[in-house]
Amino acid sequence: MKSITKKTLILGLGLFTFFTSCSEEDVIEDLTGGCVPLAAVENYSAALERYSNDPTAENCEAFKAASIAYLNELDRCPLVEDADLEEALQDASELDCEG
Repeated sequence: MKSITKKTLILGLGLFTFFTSCSEEDVIEDLTGGCVPLAAVENYSAALERYSNDPTAENCEAFKAASIAYLNELDRCPLVEDADLEEALQDASELDCEG
């Protein structure tokens, strides 16, 4: 299985660290301006943790799906640049879980 792209891993670990160091309401409001549902953040964080602890194809697919869902929610956020979002979505879509 190919490893996660650097950008995806860095983004995931950064968000995971940020989310676990503050209260959830403060983080969601500060990071996304309240435009991302808490469920999307929680699903992404849980999938990242599962995949980090147990990098199986199944956990990879779950992480990939959660990443794409989270990034799609970011599309509603006014501070997110379209080009950055498209690049992140491309990286997440290309995550190879077959490997």
